[in-house]
Amino acid sequence: MMLRALPRAAAGIAASLALQQTCQQSDDRLARWRKRWEGDTRGWELGKTVHPRLAEFEERLLPEPSRVLVPLAGQSHDVAHLAWRGHSVVAVEGVPAALDAFKATYGADEARRIAGHACDDYDGDDVRGALATMHVVRLPFEGGSKRLTWHTGDFLGNFSCPLVDAAFDRGGLVAVAPDDREAYAAVLKRLVRPGGRVLFVSVEHPPFEGGKLGPPHSIERAEVDRLFSADFDIEVESCVEINQ
Repeated sequence: MMLRALPRAAAGIAASLALQQTCQQSDDRLARWRKRWEGDTRGWELGKTVHPRLAEFEERLLPEPSRVLVPLAGQSHDVAHLAWRGHSVVAVEGVPAALDAFKATYGADEARRIAGHACDDYDGDDVRGALATMHVVRLPFEGGSKRLTWHTGDFLGNFSCPLVDAAFDRGGLVAVAPDDREAYAAVLKRLVRPGGRVLFVSVEHPPFEGGKLGPPHSIERAEVDRLFSADFDIEVESCVEINQ
């Protein structure tokens, strides 16, 4: 579904309130994801394939070159795809091994911060922590390279960056524990500029074998409304039934 941010006044108040919610400590929250990376149990990765919903709605999400946020990015091909398309990508992933895997997969390396890159906009106390976790990644492209910013930090840990024009949530909210959803939504609302857009991919499913609920966790429309309707206009763009 597509979300469009309402004026900042309402969003700012809601974000401030939600950030007061208690969520799991960062180390505890990220520990199971580090374990899955170490065990190579990452069924959510699609390889070198653009996510089908991004391919379907990219023109609506990003009608012009934009700063786009990809929270809980993993080693997603979508990060590379969006950078190759000329967008200023801000990827956030709490497991450092994901950045190593991304660089190995795409032959990317890290560049020092240079004038004219998006990091020039990072200023003030609210982004000091983000700068501490930021990497400037140089991605090979047509004999040259594209640059993107990659944060090896906890998205829920008061993460901050300059406001973005759009965000692609390809599996972030469905991955976090239900008790952390309000904190996750608050960060997203705080970072998307007024009038900005979010392409949000959710799933609805019964409990998995053995009664396990996720991840990915089932998120119904009512829950999306609860988390975002005060701050975003919400449109359901498509529903795809998958039989497994």
